[in-house]
Amino acid sequence: MQNYVFLAIKFTTIFVNILLFLQTNESNIMFDKFFSEDKIIQLAKVTSTNEFAVDFLKNNKTDEGIIIWGISQTNGKGQKGNRWESEDGQNLTFSIILHPKMIEPSMQFLLNKAISLGIIDFLASKIDKNKLKIKWPNDIYIAKLKIAGILIENEVLGAELQTSIVGIGLNLNQIKFSSNIPNPTSLCLISGKEQDTRLMLLELLNALESRILKLYNNDIESNNNDYLNNLLYYNIYKKYIWQNAEITAKIINITEYGQLILKTIDNKTLICNFKEIVFLHD
Repeated sequence: MQNYVFLAIKFTTIFVNILLFLQTNESNIMFDKFFSEDKIIQLAKVTSTNEFAVDFLKNNKTDEGIIIWGISQTNGKGQKGNRWESEDGQNLTFSIILHPKMIEPSMQFLLNKAISLGIIDFLASKIDKNKLKIKWPNDIYIAKLKIAGILIENEVLGAELQTSIVGIGLNLNQIKFSSNIPNPTSLCLISGKEQDTRLMLLELLNALESRILKLYNNDIESNNNDYLNNLLYYNIYKKYIWQNAEITAKIINITEYGQLILKTIDNKTLICNFKEIVFLHD
């Protein structure tokens, strides 16, 4: 009889501990992996992967992590109406459909940080990490050369960030670019090796997923710190064009809304929105 009582008490204790664990963690549910090969929609030719994703969402109820991959993209979109150039089949041009409803709309730049860092993490496995930098707000540089760009288009419904279409262009194997592009490069030009585009896509998706999951699981501080430490010209005095005048300033932080904070050489603080400041590379 004593053994039965002991076992009953033991099982009751275990059950109570499980309930306490679930109650303690119910508000901190961990998101699991969501990218997989069967979620890749591969298109031989597309005008813009972001535009295709918009149309796809109109006609389909999508899970998290659908990838629209364009082998040939004829009119890729960049920030503020700019065009992304990509030679057919030589680079990665794709868009990811996300549903980051846990992010407040005013904090949507957190997603930009996670995507930028995912690309940095991927490239750091291929080349010298010290040469990699994020040029605020949406470009990835190797030294002073642009290798990747990001365009995120968000749909806000009420107080909820309903959907994000994350467009990414990454130069892999292209070695010649049009003369009106100021500073492009590719992984092939830097490493001297031609890359397998599908393998690179899968590796990049893995790196992106790790950073997105940090964000989804509320590890915001880690991404914020890494973003600053990888920011081009962070804490270094450089020349910029601001309000049609040349200034000397250093980047000191990013606001929670994604604005760039600079301190001028005469100790004035500037807060800049997108396209309000021009970087002058010496």
